[in-house]
Formats: sequence, C-alpha cells, structure tokens
Amino acid sequence: MPVLTTGPRDPTGPRHLTLDNGLHLVGVRRPGSPLAALRLRIDVGSADEAPGEHGLAHVLEHLVVRCSMGGGRVADGALVEAATGRPHTSYDALVRTGDIATAGDVLGAAFRQLKPDPRHLGDELAAIRRERAQRTADVRWRVQEAMFAALCPDTPYAHPVLGDPGTVDGLTPEAVHRFHSRWYHPSRATLVVGSDRVDEELAALAERARLWAPGHPRTESRAAASPPDGHAVVSEAAGAGRRAVAVGFTEPGTPCDAGAGLALARRSVRAARGIDVLRLRLRSHTCTWIMLSATDESAAVRSVAAALRAVRELLLGPDGAALLRTEALIPELRSADDIQQSVADASDASDASDRIPAARTTTATGVGEVADVIARWQRRFAAALPEGPPK
Repeated sequence: MPVLTTGPRDPTGPRHLTLDNGLHLVGVRRPGSPLAALRLRIDVGSADEAPGEHGLAHVLEHLVVRCSMGGGRVADGALVEAATGRPHTSYDALVRTGDIATAGDVLGAAFRQLKPDPRHLGDELAAIRRERAQRTADVRWRVQEAMFAALCPDTPYAHPVLGDPGTVDGLTPEAVHRFHSRWYHPSRATLVVGSDRVDEELAALAERARLWAPGHPRTESRAAASPPDGHAVVSEAAGAGRRAVAVGFTEPGTPCDAGAGLALARRSVRAARGIDVLRLRLRSHTCTWIMLSATDESAAVRSVAAALRAVRELLLGPDGAALLRTEALIPELRSADDIQQSVADASDASDASDRIPAARTTTATGVGEVADVIARWQRRFAAALPEGPPK
C-alpha cells in the first residue's frame, strides 16, 4: 500500500502519494475552504510532438475534454478548464468539497482509450482554426512565438503549441488515438487536490484512481531536446513608429535559483516599473522574457536594463525594505489564499519553489536576495544587445 508522505522540511506542507499505476497524487491543505481545486497535469505537450505532429497535443486536449470527459461538466455545472503548453497539458476543476470524488472521476477519464468520432474531430479542428485566427491577429503573440523560435532553434520547443495549420487540418482519428495511447498514461501524470480535509480526500481519491485503467501499457518515449543557453530579441512593427519587442534568455534549471526571492523580484519590478518578467520552465531549462513596446530592439533592451537597475537601486535604498513589504511581500502572501493558485503551484516543483511560506518576514537579507535576482536579470537581458551589454 502506498504511504502518505510530506516534504522532509515541512510537516504541514503538501502530501504526496504514488499509486501502483504510477500516478502521483499531491494534497494541499486549505483549512476552512468551502471549495476544492483539482489539477491533472500530464507530462506531454507540444515539445513531445514529432515532425508531422505539430499541434496534435493541443488537438488531443480538446478531444479529451469533449469525448473522454463528456464535455468536462462536473456535478452541478462546474466545467473543466484545459490548457496545453510546451512541456505539459493540464486539466483543472474548481468544485464544492462534496464533489471532489466526482471531479476526480471526470479528470481520470482522460486515461481511457480515445477513438474520436470524425465529426467530433472536425468540430474541434474548426474551433482551433478560430482560436488560431484570434491568436495570430495579436502582434504580441506573434512576437512571443518568434522569440521562442529564436531561443530554441532545432528543438521541439521552437514551434507554437497551436502547431502547423496544414498538419492540424490533416489529422485523422487514428493519429489522435496513437498519440493518446503513447502519452496518456497515469505514470506520466500528477493529480493535485487542494481542500479543507486533504488527507481524507487524498486517500479516497487514491482508491478511485486505482481504477483509472488506461487500457494500454506505458510505451517508451523520446526525450525532447534541450534548448541552448542563450539570448534573443525579436520585434515586429506595431504602428505609430513603435515595435512590439520580446527580449528573452534561456538558462539551465530553475531561473536564478532564487527561491522566494524570484517571486518577490517579479512583484517588485511590476509595482515599481509596470514590467512583467515572464518565465516558463522547459523541463531542463527555463525561459525568462519581457514584452514591451519600443522604437527599436536596441532601445527596448536598454530600457529593460535601465528599469531593472532603477528597481534594484530603490530596493537597496533607505526605503527598500518598506517597498518590498508593501508592494511585493504582502501581495504575495495574499495570493497564497487563492486555492487554485496553490494547486497550480503544487503541480510543478519549479512553480512551487517560487511561493513563500506565510511566516517569512522582510529583512535586510530578504532585500539583498531580491536585489541579487534583479541584478542577474539586468545582466542577462542586457546581453541580448548585438553589441554586448552596455558599459
């Protein structure tokens, strides 16, 4: 019998349980919450698509919700929300605590054999064409995708999650079935539940999850090639003499290895300069980037470097601790009350490392840690300049 365990450093932290079929269960305590959040994360995304399959992971996500999950409706009307990314695909449900078991069964249906009706496939391909038209009309989306292509050349991370239109429109039910059979297995999945009575709920889910038989054995799969460690800046004209610009870099592992300092650095930069520092874990690497409007690419990179330098100087100034506390620490602690965010964090180790414990306080050391993260960002973004970092 599997045994419930907690992390070695935090007995009140997430509970972990691995079943005989390989499914990893995680429980997150949310005392007093009348709602429960569940996330099923399957470790397959667009990065696992072979040539000729680009867009298939996203099409499969649509069909799993429609066909396997019966439209994704849970109990009294809650709907499963699904998303496909480069490294994985996730299915989320927010329900009343009394509906956790039902929601778990709906999510577990993702592992059933899937042989979609051609009519259902046609309907979802039409929906995806509309989604693609909406996305490609957004210059920021186009620039962001161009940045990934520049940062991850010759790797499966380079192509968009939406895939190639010609490939997607030519998909058959048989191709969907083969891809599903290859990747959708409990041993490649994590189910996270956040609730008031997490130990009881996790044990009950474990009993039901043992019945989630995929109907096919786990198959060996290729590992997606890692993106290189590098920088990129790409842009596209956006009118009125301005350009939409994406400046980004990739590096091995978790960005900056900063723990709580990373989350607070992102909030500090957003509060002080209105800039969002975005990031995406690409399994072995992490991509960090910023989107902005500028007259040209060099001006954009210099603007980012100057803004980060200014935020760091503010934090290291006499009012830095107060700024960090009011603009970063307190909002970060408040966000921890969001049950869906807690479950999303727990579903991925890199995301979970960004969250900070409620007992953490703002100290001089904390300010220094955050300032160090921002200094590293400043250097890495500035390196994207063709002529090198500014002196």
